[in-house]
Amino acid sequence: MTVKQSMLAAALLAALSSTGQAQTVQEVVAQNIEQNPDVAKAMQTYHSIVKEVDQAKAGYYPSVDATLGYGYEWTDKEQGPQDVELNRREARLNINQMLFDGLATPSEVKRQKARMESSAARVMDTAENYTLLASRAYLEVLRRDQLLKLAKEKLYNHVRIYDQIKRRSQSGLDSQASIQQAEGRLALSEVNVLAAENNLLDAKANYQRVIGLPAPEVLESVLPEFQLPGTFEEAYAVAEQEHPVLDIAQKDIEATYAQRDAAKSRMYPRLDFEVERRWDENLDGIEGDDEDLTAMLRLRYNLYNGGADKARVRQTEYQIGEAQEVQRDSMRQVKQSLELSWNANQILGRQIEHLRQHVLSSEETRNAYQQQFNIGQRSLLDLLDTENEVFTAKNQLAEAQIDQQIAQLRILNGMGRLLGVYAIDLNLEAPQMVAGAGAETEMEAPAEEPATEAPTDGAS
Repeated sequence: MTVKQSMLAAALLAALSSTGQAQTVQEVVAQNIEQNPDVAKAMQTYHSIVKEVDQAKAGYYPSVDATLGYGYEWTDKEQGPQDVELNRREARLNINQMLFDGLATPSEVKRQKARMESSAARVMDTAENYTLLASRAYLEVLRRDQLLKLAKEKLYNHVRIYDQIKRRSQSGLDSQASIQQAEGRLALSEVNVLAAENNLLDAKANYQRVIGLPAPEVLESVLPEFQLPGTFEEAYAVAEQEHPVLDIAQKDIEATYAQRDAAKSRMYPRLDFEVERRWDENLDGIEGDDEDLTAMLRLRYNLYNGGADKARVRQTEYQIGEAQEVQRDSMRQVKQSLELSWNANQILGRQIEHLRQHVLSSEETRNAYQQQFNIGQRSLLDLLDTENEVFTAKNQLAEAQIDQQIAQLRILNGMGRLLGVYAIDLNLEAPQMVAGAGAETEMEAPAEEPATEAPTDGAS
């Protein structure tokens, strides 16, 4: 490897000064959240259930039915028309108004409203999870970009040391072995840069899979402003009140209670008010018109159906128990996830303090070793070791800072407040239907594989 070839690699440092306007993670999420397939699907489910509420409310209103008939009739009565064939005509209008159905209709309306509220909470949960996933994809690109810049910085320093060793060797101050050792370290630094570039490309590919758009050229490392609770107990108290998963579980319980009430309605009689007007002709073997008007109160009461109604009530009671167990499990999962995120944030915060000191001490040591190397008091191996120490320290600090940001976002997600911090207000209004598209709407959903770590110099 020649000095010229190594300097070509050092030219990669030009990328350290990126130009262009940065796009924040908040802007990325806000602009793309409603186009995410999972969020769009959850919204469509919500709109579907809203229409089921309307269907349930229809039980309060009267039903109007019209019947028309025309055909052949043969009549033969012992007393009356005998062996008479006529062309029969029928026209009927029936109006039926439910007066009492054992509270089946109110219970069904209540059940569907609970399902609608559960679905709305599911939209929020899906959006919260997407916001976290998109933020992690964004921060992972930022992480890989920072690590690439550090790898290029290390490569630049190795090129500088290599040139210094080359001049010293030509002056007879260093041996050929020193040049060969510097060349080996320089080659490995170039490999690290290539590995870091590959990891950045992987992160960008994952970003496009999650977001649906290419990663912006310039990214901001600053998250939206927020303040975390002082203790885990305070954070969990917020989660109990605001986390959409717990809201889903609660609404599902309410829906099962309403379903039980609807099942109990079969144990009561049903009372309807019916009005019927008939216009018939050539009826029962008698030529001519046959008209009548009836206005009736009709009571219907099932006396026995094999015990199906009681079995249905028992079934719904078991479903209530199932929903309650789901709620308990949801609370445990929310608490565990929040606690893990809380602990990670606390530990990373303490680590970052020490890692900053590690970076500062490593840079001071490297600078001191560089001066001592220049006057022959330190060997090439000592100098390369300090360069690697600085590189490792900066890498660890960059990793910890991104990890802490992710942990903080996970805490906000665990409390159900991530959308609020991002100032994202989802529009749950029904989208406008596309003419001639049937059930299709204007909403169209667009279409993490861990990146490999770059090798380091090890003990170099």
